[in-house]
Amino acid sequence: MAVKVITKNLSDSEDIVPYTEKKMSRLSRYSNNITDMKVELTREKSKSRKEQYTAQVTLNINGFIIRGEQKDDTLKAAVDSVTDVMERLVGKFKKKYEITKGRGSLSIREPESALPSTEAEAAAIPHLVKTKRFIVKPMTVEQAIDQMEFLGHDFFLFLNADDDTVNVVYKK
Repeated sequence: MAVKVITKNLSDSEDIVPYTEKKMSRLSRYSNNITDMKVELTREKSKSRKEQYTAQVTLNINGFIIRGEQKDDTLKAAVDSVTDVMERLVGKFKKKYEITKGRGSLSIREPESALPSTEAEAAAIPHLVKTKRFIVKPMTVEQAIDQMEFLGHDFFLFLNADDDTVNVVYKK
């Protein structure tokens, strides 16, 4: 499992990176199929004297994306609380989806790094800010709802396995 720690607006981040990697390595106890982990640590600017820190974690478990975010007054407290949230979410995921012992686990989508993308293609479009591309595999409505909840989004676009059409699920 590769842990990528990104810091924003932090001056002395050298001591927090090993601490964060050690905390996030606890998640490998819950699932051996974690292929990618990205941790973003941010100090938010505010008008009050108290500093606000944010820790956001994005996991890729065989193409299923799980995201958690926590804010706190100290950076280590934010990392601790997001670790607890991610342990709960990965446990919930494992309980629901990782019952495939002896069978190859199915991937909902391939990791983003498997997609061909060149800088020349991005530079050819003058006003393009960000592009996301995913190889989408068919899923049921229940799987799409679960994916939407794990991501914390209000809607989710997916390819329906029943009739091979593009569908959207959303919260009202």
